[in-house]
Amino acid sequence: MAIEDFFDHKCDIYHLTGTVQKRGYGLPDNQEYKYSMQPDIKEQPCHFSVKSGNVAIIQKEPQRDLEVSQKLTLPIGTDIRINDRIVDCATGCEYEAEVPRNIRDHHISVMVHRVHPKAI
Repeated sequence: MAIEDFFDHKCDIYHLTGTVQKRGYGLPDNQEYKYSMQPDIKEQPCHFSVKSGNVAIIQKEPQRDLEVSQKLTLPIGTDIRINDRIVDCATGCEYEAEVPRNIRDHHISVMVHRVHPKAI
């Protein structure tokens, strides 16, 4: 079985970019970070591990939240960085990446945490 056969999911990857805003009047510059509207990498083959994840229900106000942390496996050479936003193409769930690890120049493994949409 080839490693390419293992990548049975697809995801979009958004890189976090920073811009400097000059405030003027002798105030220090303000660094602002945000994700672009279009994915930097679209429909990247990947694999979301189901069994290796940690799932917890946390009581918060005004309701409980489902916190999910799981492993994402990507082909070697994929441009994945810490704090990147990953969107599962099949479910639309959004995740935030931790530190990616190169596994013996064979594949990349990164732990991702589910991001909850902001309340309006």
